[in-house]
Amino acid sequence: MTDRPDATALVALVGSRIAHDLASPIGAIANGVELLGLTGREASPELDLIAESVANASARIKTFRIAFGAAQAGQVVPEAEIAALATGDGRRLEIAWRVPGDVARADAKLAVLALMCLEAALPWGGRVTVTRDGTALQIAASADRTKADTALWDFLAGLAPAPESVAPAQVQFLLLAAEAAAQSRALHLSRGETAIRIAL
Repeated sequence: MTDRPDATALVALVGSRIAHDLASPIGAIANGVELLGLTGREASPELDLIAESVANASARIKTFRIAFGAAQAGQVVPEAEIAALATGDGRRLEIAWRVPGDVARADAKLAVLALMCLEAALPWGGRVTVTRDGTALQIAASADRTKADTALWDFLAGLAPAPESVAPAQVQFLLLAAEAAAQSRALHLSRGETAIRIAL
């Protein structure tokens, strides 16, 4: 009997498969809406709503593909693509992506997972800046107030074990820790009442 596949790698393959299979029908809907617009039909609130929803869905799928999908050695994400995904998918956060040049897909995966963790902690919005210090990504967030789940953030900081129960909307915390470990990247975290900083 062969050994079981690595759980983190298996999750990434499943994420890639789901994102790939959803991208085609979402793209087809987007093309259909565009064709309707080219027929000379007057714009309508209904079509505008469909177009906006499809654009948001497409952006989220691309984000999920990077966050939850497989990251093979040598793969890169173009600077324009990762910056657009980080800032333009309807998040309440104001995100400034200040990492010049293309980004290794493995780095992009860590960054997007970290942004998803911050999004959960800043439900009322906030400001996030992503930079690079040498080889380490620096992700700094600030807001008037935060709503951080202490158990999850203590786990991410290595101060506590993983919570026994984690909601689907919180899975990014477990995946970020697992991915950082898989890449042998040290994850440093500092957290206050109005600011959170992640370095990895």
